[in-house]
Amino acid sequence: MSQPLKKPVNVRLKSTICHPNVDKEIFDIQTTGELTLKGNQPYLVYEEIQDEKVVRTTVKLGGKSALILRSGGVKMRLPFERGELQNGSYDTLYGTLMITTNTTHLHFEDGHFHVEYELLINDEVAGTYTLELFYTEAN
Repeated sequence: MSQPLKKPVNVRLKSTICHPNVDKEIFDIQTTGELTLKGNQPYLVYEEIQDEKVVRTTVKLGGKSALILRSGGVKMRLPFERGELQNGSYDTLYGTLMITTNTTHLHFEDGHFHVEYELLINDEVAGTYTLELFYTEAN
């Protein structure tokens, strides 16, 4: 069995969040990470600081389905499948909150991942999200 191919990358994360009756929030973060290829499946792993806590994010990249796993300061599982409702979870101080994603757009090509989705809590839209990841090989 061969070892996964790993290479360091520079990552830019651009996130737009629209909650009902609230101004749009835009986050633009630059960090470094690692792109791993296990077989034909690419994974992007990077860390960011949120509320003074380190959050480790793993993105299973794909064009029809994708998965974001976050651990550390935030623990979350966000699955995406275009045109399908997917169940995920978000851990809070008070327990695990079950969430649902309704993916309206999902696109992946080498160096760029783009997903647009509605986040539902108890069948109510809590917000619409656009997430773009750009990554380039680090020198």
